[in-house]
Amino acid sequence: MGFIDKMKQAKDMYGNMKKIQQEIDKIECKGSSKNGLINVIIKGNHNVLSIKIDDSLQNNKDLEKDLLIALNDAHNKVDKEIKARMGGMMNPGGLKLPF
Repeated sequence: MGFIDKMKQAKDMYGNMKKIQQEIDKIECKGSSKNGLINVIIKGNHNVLSIKIDDSLQNNKDLEKDLLIALNDAHNKVDKEIKARMGGMMNPGGLKLPF
């Protein structure tokens, strides 16, 4: 494979990565605490879009713990969704990539 071919392959990979990033930016996943009283929505880039806390938790000492559980649940779902959607695009031409 010559230099020109490698440059073309690199350009193609860059184009694929831009497409992947655009798809990731569209992903939104909802995470919930175990009791369902806290719900969060997180985008594919892991930015938190919203947090909904049930009124019954206003004086709950476990609020922080439940919020962490809901956030982690949503982050895990984002990661799974990215892997599901991007499986083929993340491995162009059979290259071994670390993700």
